[in-house]
Formats: sequence, C-alpha cells, structure tokens
Amino acid sequence: MNNRNQIPQNAKEILLNEEFIRWRIFRTKESTNYWENFRKSDPQLESELLKAIRLFDAVQLNRFILPSTDKQEIYRSILNQATRHKRRKKVMLWAGSSAALFLIALLSLLFTIQIKREQSIHAPNHESILGATLPSEEIYLISGDKMTQLAQNTHIALTKEGKAVITDSSSHARELLLADTDLNKLVVPKGKRSNLTLADGTELWLNSGTELEFPRTFAGKRREIRVDGEIYLDVAHNPEIPFVVHAQEVDIIVQGTAFNITAYSEDTRKSVVLVEGKVRVETGNKLTAEMLPNEKIDIVGNNLSKKMVDVTEYISWKNGVLVFNSTPMSEILKKVGRYYNVQFDGSTDQRLNKQTCTGKLFLSNNLDSVMTSVSILSSTVYHREGEIIHINKKNP
Repeated sequence: MNNRNQIPQNAKEILLNEEFIRWRIFRTKESTNYWENFRKSDPQLESELLKAIRLFDAVQLNRFILPSTDKQEIYRSILNQATRHKRRKKVMLWAGSSAALFLIALLSLLFTIQIKREQSIHAPNHESILGATLPSEEIYLISGDKMTQLAQNTHIALTKEGKAVITDSSSHARELLLADTDLNKLVVPKGKRSNLTLADGTELWLNSGTELEFPRTFAGKRREIRVDGEIYLDVAHNPEIPFVVHAQEVDIIVQGTAFNITAYSEDTRKSVVLVEGKVRVETGNKLTAEMLPNEKIDIVGNNLSKKMVDVTEYISWKNGVLVFNSTPMSEILKKVGRYYNVQFDGSTDQRLNKQTCTGKLFLSNNLDSVMTSVSILSSTVYHREGEIIHINKKNP
C-alpha cells in the first residue's frame, strides 16, 4: 500500500482487487485490519470502499438471474479475457490462474450490470440512503510510549499523584502510572464512549469519535486540555486558575461551569453550548464572545453566531438519549453513525436527507431498535443486509 500507483482509486478498482474479494468472502482479522487502514488513509477512498462493499454484498452469485443479453455479454468478455491471458508469457500475479481470472471477470461484469441497474433505479428520485457498519475499534489510553486498551463504559479517574485509576463496568479497578512530561491522550473511536475525571476534579464525558489530550496533573496558571470531537464538561470551580479547552482553533476559557463542545476536525461547524456558569469563546481569527446559560455559539469559518437554545437537545447524548427538534435527517444519521460506528452514504442535497424530524431517540445497545425508531421519526422504512443498511422513503 506504499506505492500510490498500486492503490485502488475507485469502487471498480477495489471490486477487482483480489485481496478485497478474499476479505469479503473469508473476513479474517488480518484482512479486516488491512482494509480498515485503507479506509482511514483517505476520505475519498473511504467513500469508494463503502460503495464497493455495498455492490459486492448486493451480488449473490448462487441466485443471480440474468437476461440472455447479459449472459452473452459475460460469455464474450470471459472468452476475450481468457484469450488475452493465454497470449501472455507470464501469469498475472493478481489473478494467479484461469479459474481466478474467470471469477474476477464474472464479478466485474455482474458489478457493472448492478451499477447500471442501480443508476437506472435510483437516479430519478434520489429517495434512498445507504449505510454500512464499519469494523469495530477499541478505546485507548496513551501515556508516553505506553498504550492501554480500555473496555466500553470504563471510568478513568486521575489522582494528584499522577496515576490513573481505571474502573470497568464490573467495578474492578486497576492503577496506571501516567507519563511525567508528555501529554496523555484518550482515544475514543466511533461506536464507543468514555468518562474521565481529571486531577482537579473536572468531570468529562467523551462522545464517539473523540480524542482528548490532557496532563496527568495541572501546573501553572491555567488548566489546559485539547479536544478533537465532542465532550461534555463539568469543570471544577477555581477562580485562581482558569480552565481552557483548545478545540480546533477555538478556545473556551472558564473558571467553573458545565458546557458541551462539538468540534470534530472533519466538520466545518464547531459549537459550544453553555449549561451553567459563564465562558468566553475565542477563535483563531480573534473573534471573541461571552456566553450565558442556555446560549449556543456556532463557529463556521470566519463567522461566529450566538442564539438561545434548549440545552437538553445538545447534552442528552451523555445520558443515552438524542433529542431532535426539526432536525434534518442528514444530521440525525450523522449522530447515529458516530454513536454506532455506521457510515451513511447520501448527499445532503437529497430530499430525504433534508427532511426534518422531531422527537427523542433512546440509544440502546441494539442498532436495529434504534434504526426502527429512526424510521418512525422520519416516516421511512429500513432493512439490513448483513453490514449494509438501506433507508427508503415510505410508500404513501
């Protein structure tokens, strides 16, 4: 994967990749790790991989019914590829044999036929959204050169002596000595959540897909942390030592308060919602604003805007509930996708994605029950085919 010229660049090339075919058939841990790294390497490649997975899983060779014209097309293509194969002096490395060549040629044509049919079916109305569950990752606490894997629903409490007390869901506790000089990092992947108490008593809840950098103890005139993602903070009051959150070119300065920050690096919009207390927001281009309880600040590029909100809609996630108030379907699926490690593939320009919904979504451990609730909220229907999720507009 080091040579860019050898990396599949689109769904069609991925579908013809022998390692991809083996992965979708045998699903070994090694192959899953390989394609997960491939997915992370480039946002465009991630989108193409999702499309390739969807198309591969849609083809069922054992009961695929083809019109006679398609059969003739497959027959002619296989003959042509077999003839070219025989003329070559060296056997192709990626094919390996005539049998493998036949399989890849057959899959290639079936995928081409499938693509044509999907385009003809879905192009006119754009009333379908596709999603795919992604490979699961683990929570990691990184301190110096040590990386510790953590389970879901694990609580981490930092002590003034520079230790982390890690308590799992069964109340079993263990201690870990944190690095003295370097910042520590807590990495919470999509589909997972975590809870952390800093050495000063500040409580933090980390939502899915969040990375947090923090010192083992606070020293100096400011208490500082860095975040990429979404966190809810209940900051320990200390008027002498302000608490500062650095979040993607946005700084939030407080003394003691409770608020929510959403600042994912892949999102253009960053937001701060204040529950209680008072904070000051500063941006990289020197924009500054003071906040009072029940206010929300949005930062988009060089623009900063403030409005009054019902804070419940923005902080309920830490209690396992999502609250929506005329929220676009695209935003709902983005939050559900992060919470359950599902990627939904659909343009925000689609009418279905623009549809707004109001209500509460209880985030259980069962993705199907959540998707059923989403269907009720949005007047849609959904069904799953293995790792693929189909969402369609409900027929009148």
